[in-house]
Amino acid sequence: MRVPWKRLTWILAVAVPVAAVAGIIWVGTRDLSRFQGRMTEQVRKVTGRELAARVPLSIRLGTEPAMVAEGVTLTNASWASRPELARVRKLTLFLDPASLFLGEVKIGRVLLEGADILVERNDVGDTNLDMLPPPDGSGPHPGENRSLRLRTAPAFPWINTIEVRDSVLTIAEQGRPPVALEISAATFKSQAPNQPLQLEGKFAAPQATPLELTGTAGTFDGWMRGLPGNLDVQGGFGGGKIAIKGSVNAKGTNLAITSEGPDVSVFGPYIRLPVPAGGPYSLNAKAGTLRSSFKVEVTTLKVGSSELTGEALFRVDRKGTPTVAVNADVSRLDIGDLKAAPSTAPAANTPQGPPARLVPTMPFQASWLGRSAMSVTVRLGEIVGLGSKVQNASVTLTSGETRFAFRAAATVGGGSAGFDLVYDATGRIGQATLTATASRVSLADLTTLLGFDVGLRDAVGDIDLRLRGGGRNTRDALNSASGSVEVAVTKGLWPRGQFTNWPGETQRLLGGGDTGVPFNCVAGRFEVSGGIAYLRRLVVDTPRTTMVGGGYLSLRTEGFEFVVAPEARDNQNVALAVPLRVKGGSGRETASALEPNLARLLVGAGVVPSLSGQVNQAAKQPNANPCAIMAPRVEGLRPGLRAQMPVPSVADTRHRGGRPQAQTAGPQRSQR
Repeated sequence: MRVPWKRLTWILAVAVPVAAVAGIIWVGTRDLSRFQGRMTEQVRKVTGRELAARVPLSIRLGTEPAMVAEGVTLTNASWASRPELARVRKLTLFLDPASLFLGEVKIGRVLLEGADILVERNDVGDTNLDMLPPPDGSGPHPGENRSLRLRTAPAFPWINTIEVRDSVLTIAEQGRPPVALEISAATFKSQAPNQPLQLEGKFAAPQATPLELTGTAGTFDGWMRGLPGNLDVQGGFGGGKIAIKGSVNAKGTNLAITSEGPDVSVFGPYIRLPVPAGGPYSLNAKAGTLRSSFKVEVTTLKVGSSELTGEALFRVDRKGTPTVAVNADVSRLDIGDLKAAPSTAPAANTPQGPPARLVPTMPFQASWLGRSAMSVTVRLGEIVGLGSKVQNASVTLTSGETRFAFRAAATVGGGSAGFDLVYDATGRIGQATLTATASRVSLADLTTLLGFDVGLRDAVGDIDLRLRGGGRNTRDALNSASGSVEVAVTKGLWPRGQFTNWPGETQRLLGGGDTGVPFNCVAGRFEVSGGIAYLRRLVVDTPRTTMVGGGYLSLRTEGFEFVVAPEARDNQNVALAVPLRVKGGSGRETASALEPNLARLLVGAGVVPSLSGQVNQAAKQPNANPCAIMAPRVEGLRPGLRAQMPVPSVADTRHRGGRPQAQTAGPQRSQR
């Protein structure tokens, strides 16, 4: 029998479009409320949660027919911090065209837009992803003639392609700050919940450089149980590349991370630390579980010519207290390779805050104090890029239940420097003790290491600082601080810009040029009481004048006021040597004024000793700072100076030491 192929072809050419149009019209005229009710009931039977939509399902016709719902929510666990586990701005269910011809509605893929998903874990280890059917979702049902058999657990039809756009995933655990992951675009494909999950997408922490990853990321069931499985993803990261390979399963965690790129600061938002900018970098790290602990090991980290290795161990001791131990060895640190961590520029309409303070209100009550034990040790073999060579540096931080200590020491050029801060949180307000010493250290290098610049160049100094105060933060501790600060500085250059508000006569007396004002030595001693640093003996010697003076510096308001009495070294500048008063502070303009009448009040009866002569005599001693030798003699040389020293105002002395402002109680052991 001969088959009429030509006629059959024409029939198919006409029938297929007609059937397609008929299927689309049929779907478009269906009442989807019944299908939506069935889907909601199926979700409830499988998960025990309620699925709701602010806008009901609607049909979108086109090349890809789909059902669209808006304002979709899925209820959360009863103990969760918010009522919804997931909020989806728009949910699109793309229909399988082949199933439409059979009169069925089958979902081919799902698109989530604007999803806000919160995954959290409570203090007993339960996660809100644990979903179980309601109590009436299983058991024997005699009405179905299967009274002797258990009804099988309901299962939601698997959708092998899920796309996510402009969404946020937040992971929160008790005692830890939440971690947010922004998903600008991602596609997840898998043939079944227990099959490998193919991943391709762009992920990022808030205000961070995105990760563009592709590869295999465990299974869907594994992620729901908190054990993803085998991971093998790679992609681009901050102009470089990154690869993560390993497994997270019931036997433990074992991951290997390799990355390289032009700037290492891209890791800052992900590890929540101010990582400085620098590069190019190369990183090799491992992460894994070891018995009951979790260990992160940085086998190699190179940033420019700087090199680092280290490890961090996280565990919980027998008392249930989290314990962290960090050890790092920096064989070489080149300051020139690193820059300050990038900061986000404020919006144009953001109101300007108050001027920056020299001493920030940094709390001693850190989030880990009283809740965990911490030990950090960093050893630095060599630091280059400064004016002096820094070697054998060490930084340690130890924290217990109510006490922590931060210590640092290094050899700087031909001298040494040390820093020791101890805070004890016991009592109502706690107690902070600060001790710092420096011997023959370049002040430019020392201030650079501390993160600020006082402008001194080529100056080498000795510092002895001993302070003790009560409070929950640095500002309150300094407000009630008592102790002493001694400073002695040798020859250097002071920036000219810091004298722009001084009287013209004094500027001509100091001399110097555009590069700065030279000085031979500077020495002074502060007696600190109740947060006020009283400068009683100040000596400054320059090539053209020798000055003595004193005043005060408020550690609470960072305001100061000093009186300076100069003496010219030569006769032609005698008329310019007029006492002056200088006042100012952090965030305010410095003001100064000459006080000629003050000169006769500073000297006593009889012969007036020469300041320059005393400095010249002290300079004859070998390896000595003449200003430091002369400072104890100031009151004898100018006996009226102490009576003319400025005193702080009532506002500066309102909160004295031992009476700090109202504080928030520190964490107690019973609050953990």
